[in-house]
Amino acid sequence: MHAKKIAHTGYHWRDELVRELLPYTKDGVDQMLLTNILRGYVPTFFPTNLPDSGDANWLFVFSLASVDHWWKPEIEAIGNELAQQHVLNDKCVKEVFRKNEWDANTTVEGISIGDKRGRWKYDAYKNRVAVEVELSSRSQVFKDSFKFLIGQAMSQIDVGIIMVRRHLVHSKPYLGSVDRDWHAIYTTLPMLRIAFYGF
Repeated sequence: MHAKKIAHTGYHWRDELVRELLPYTKDGVDQMLLTNILRGYVPTFFPTNLPDSGDANWLFVFSLASVDHWWKPEIEAIGNELAQQHVLNDKCVKEVFRKNEWDANTTVEGISIGDKRGRWKYDAYKNRVAVEVELSSRSQVFKDSFKFLIGQAMSQIDVGIIMVRRHLVHSKPYLGSVDRDWHAIYTTLPMLRIAFYGF
């Protein structure tokens, strides 16, 4: 039995950026060197829409097959549990994550130079993966992205995951609304390792 292959529409962002930057580099900097410099900061492929599948619950730029993503099945299981809750609020979210052995009290490191304790906390944290569950506002997705950027810059996390509802419920953030925002996030912060999951 063959696995279903999902085709993504998009463009090869890193290659295009290298072609655009090459004329402005110093002598001795060739295409290969510039590509290697950008490798850790700019994703190779930038998808421009969701996969054509009724099961598309994830939005991401980095390849889920490239490294060990132990968290993917855990997030999906937690998402299923959250989707079955009659009343979903911050307290309920933290209880579900704690029950699944995630820390629900980890502070983001390095928010300010004068206060290393930070003022923000992740909704959930485990093994260098941070999760934010957005139930209130689309604009919070951008705050969460910066929270993850700080966590990655301080070597606290390897990846950040933003969970939203899969379908629209009372004008709250959902996967379709995030689909309109994630390109702005990736374009502005191409080094950010972030994934979105709709439950």
